[in-house]
Amino acid sequence: DYLIFDLLETYHDIRFRDEKNLIQVMKDIYIKTNRSFIILIDEWDCLFREYQQDKGVQKQYLDFLRAWLKDQEYVALAYMTGILPIKKDGAQSAISDFKEFTVVKPRKFGGYVGFTEEEVEGLCKEFQSDFAMMKQWYDGYSFRGVGSVYNPNSVIEAIRNDDFDSYWTQTSAAENLMGYISLDFDGLSGVVAELIGGGKVKVDTGRFANDLVTFRNRDDVLTLLIHLGYLAYDEETKRARIPNEEIRMEFVRSIRDVKRDDTIRRVRESEQLI
Repeated sequence: DYLIFDLLETYHDIRFRDEKNLIQVMKDIYIKTNRSFIILIDEWDCLFREYQQDKGVQKQYLDFLRAWLKDQEYVALAYMTGILPIKKDGAQSAISDFKEFTVVKPRKFGGYVGFTEEEVEGLCKEFQSDFAMMKQWYDGYSFRGVGSVYNPNSVIEAIRNDDFDSYWTQTSAAENLMGYISLDFDGLSGVVAELIGGGKVKVDTGRFANDLVTFRNRDDVLTLLIHLGYLAYDEETKRARIPNEEIRMEFVRSIRDVKRDDTIRRVRESEQLI
């Protein structure tokens, strides 16, 4: 409604065929001005995170995005950001016109996911911070052709506070995943213990449904943890690992509330191995 109001106010000299229909309003503006729109949507997946179980609302939202953006002359470019890749609808993507860049496949944008090692070295030199400690705590993510990539917020906070600690902000989605670990869903508790112990695990990311509730096996849970930033993923070896000390601490903290005895035992054993 706010967007329609702004468009009607800006293009008040145009006679619209349906002032309550956003798609028709944008079509009328394009026909009259011959100028297309650039559409920016931040956190496109917010609805999937806030209404995880409401399939009806999610379908309605996807249908709207498809009708609004797909094959429309008035769209010059649509740029969407979010934690989740575009939602898959069966075997096909619900909105198939988009080119996706994700943490699994960032392609040419890998260097913009976070601070590069060169940038972190420069910051450490400028503010007299210990680069070796910075690398131990916040390095670990890496992309082909880019090398190491650091969490910008954590690096800045470590420099600002002169303290290497976990500045990670846990998401509710990650908290929900602990239930699957507690129940040892598809052997997850053993996998998590292996990860905390410094191991790497094979992950099939291709079948992930791009939502927060469709988990058919442990690969789907691990893939979501990759998208949430809790695991680093090597595209060439298809393996995931805990990237650094900051995230390892978050895993250990998260499973302290897990009630399953054998999960806790395995994690304690992995800590002893470290």
